[in-house]
Amino acid sequence: MEAFREIIEQEEARIKHILDEIHATLAEEQEDRQQLEAEISAIKQQKLESNSWREKQEFDEQIAACRERYGLRFYQDSRILRAPYFGVLELEDDDLGSLSYCLGPRSFFDRISRVLIVDWRESPISRLYYEYNAGEDYGEIIQGRDRSGVVRCKRLVDTSGGKLRRILLKTGSEKGQLLICSENGEWKKAADSADSMSRKEAASDHRLPEITALISKEQFQTITQPETGTVLLRGGAGSGKTTVGLHRIAYLTYQNPERFRPDRILVVMFNRSLQRYISRTLPDLGVKNGIFVETYHGWAARLFRAAKMPISYTSESPPPDVIRFKKHAAVLSLTDVYLKNLLKKSRDWFLGQLKENHDPEFQKISSISKGLKQFDEFFQFLASHPIFKESPPQDFRNQLRLRLLRRFEDHESDFHALFSEEYLTEEFLSKSGFREARNIIEQTLRWQANLREKKQRDFSDTAVLLWLMQQKGVSAVRPDYAHIMVDEAQDLSEVELATLLYAADKEQSVTICGDMAQKIKGDVSFGNPDGFVGFIRELQAGMGNKNVCAHTLTVGYRATRQIMELAWKVLGKTPDMAAPRDGEAVEIIRMQTHEQSMKEIIRILNAYLESSPRALVGVVCRYKTDADRVFEDLKRLGMETLRRHERDDFSFGPGAIVTNAHQVKGLEFSAIIAVNPAASQYRDTAEDRMLLHVVMTRAADRLWLVGHQTVAYGLENTR
Repeated sequence: MEAFREIIEQEEARIKHILDEIHATLAEEQEDRQQLEAEISAIKQQKLESNSWREKQEFDEQIAACRERYGLRFYQDSRILRAPYFGVLELEDDDLGSLSYCLGPRSFFDRISRVLIVDWRESPISRLYYEYNAGEDYGEIIQGRDRSGVVRCKRLVDTSGGKLRRILLKTGSEKGQLLICSENGEWKKAADSADSMSRKEAASDHRLPEITALISKEQFQTITQPETGTVLLRGGAGSGKTTVGLHRIAYLTYQNPERFRPDRILVVMFNRSLQRYISRTLPDLGVKNGIFVETYHGWAARLFRAAKMPISYTSESPPPDVIRFKKHAAVLSLTDVYLKNLLKKSRDWFLGQLKENHDPEFQKISSISKGLKQFDEFFQFLASHPIFKESPPQDFRNQLRLRLLRRFEDHESDFHALFSEEYLTEEFLSKSGFREARNIIEQTLRWQANLREKKQRDFSDTAVLLWLMQQKGVSAVRPDYAHIMVDEAQDLSEVELATLLYAADKEQSVTICGDMAQKIKGDVSFGNPDGFVGFIRELQAGMGNKNVCAHTLTVGYRATRQIMELAWKVLGKTPDMAAPRDGEAVEIIRMQTHEQSMKEIIRILNAYLESSPRALVGVVCRYKTDADRVFEDLKRLGMETLRRHERDDFSFGPGAIVTNAHQVKGLEFSAIIAVNPAASQYRDTAEDRMLLHVVMTRAADRLWLVGHQTVAYGLENTR
């Protein structure tokens, strides 16, 4: 290690200096706080002992002045010591000479307000770190000045726990980097130079990984996109889509906290387990509490409650063709046609009544209303235009207006009218690409009549009703979020995605993450040749928003090359991203009976958790009923420490979790044991292949497939 001795000594001296300054600054700030608190306590005591009301008033003023001083001081907290910084950047600036910066999760200032650590969100300093390599010339505007020079040194370091643990060096070799680690005070080369700088096992916490230290140039450019506009983020399993999306939220809230307040940000997750996963991650990124993290239906239910629109769902399953139709973009066009007709009929009736009654403002009202092209414009005109406020409440004009507004608030009638013979025409469905249009119409009419009779809805009605109300101009369902992040967008329908875009404000600051290779909902399809990306571009263009940019993440950071190769084989496709990390071979273990499979799973779990006690292992079955049975069988055979998790009761501490395939989407485990991945469980369909692909790619390091039946597509010839 003598070749790296100088570098190690530099970094050891650096962290010692920074930690000394942090401790001294925190101690001084604590002393200052204590002095102010003691001063306030002393004044309060004097006030208690005083009998003069004038003196008491003076004491109150003194206390207020002390509290104001307290409030004006910027006190830093000790959380910085958990991992003070992750990046070292040294520059040779043309004007300012040698400069040195440390980048971390938050900024820290010393006792005389000099910056010790720069928040990674503090561009453009962070841009120099993420977008330039050592030896490159730079040119950036920093604090309003053109600055240029050379990046002399850029290092990635692990300072978790307030200790220098690892240094990642650029070597110029074929691999391009070398990791040196400190163990018990001794420095040595890491066994695996591609190993992550910060493994989750070290913290016994298996939430989304902190990737701030590992952000690539392409990820940083995505995170720091301008506030206005929609970012479409594509990438395979483990490429960091979700994590980049969350870091984008952290970046926006830091850059413009007034606009991007937590209560103006919405994050939409695929399921409740992922919702819980994300809710616990955001505070670690420096984002304040209060952001709405919801599943789509959970979010929609909240909007319906705000609009005082009660919803009761049926337990029956709609015909597949009816679901497919309701989730299709054709419903957006259908709603548009319906509301244009409603606008024309309502406006003609309103103007006809005013004319017949010889209203003195008829010409003015007629001129304004005929210029309104969208239904929501007419709705807002009736609700708030001054011309109606000028007339007495009991005036004929106002009575007509209120009658129309009450009609417009009857969303139930409009919803059922939308799915009527008048609008569901064979010509319309055929143009939208539906075969056997007449059959679909008849199924839809029968199904909707059944729901109306029971005063219920099916779950695919949710987005349709929400879209209808948004287009009518109901403010409660158009909350104007400053930013929306949508995860696993490929499994939301076109109608659901449209309602989310309409929930954002006019700047349309939206991040949409998705991967068509992980689309596990067969009833969701995108007619646009470019999938959900093409659909979003088309929809945004219709809303007048041309600021849409698409980014593709091309490197997988989670799973090993061996896991990803088999996962892509299951899909029957060529990999579209790199998986640079090598690992153990995937093991496919074929047993004779279910009981033998259970015993083998226990053997694997015991051996793996003994060697990696802080790991999190997912034992994943195809269906919920299978997971219930496997959990009971494993416990019966002596696996006492097992946990059974589903939906919103996931915990991310070390150990083993039994769950089912749909619940692990978007989550990450140290290892996965796929239970009985048989052809009868995962059929040879695109949807089931993608689901098995999702299960396999949840594993970071190890993957076992254990079962007693004929294996699924893509696994037949694998040993």
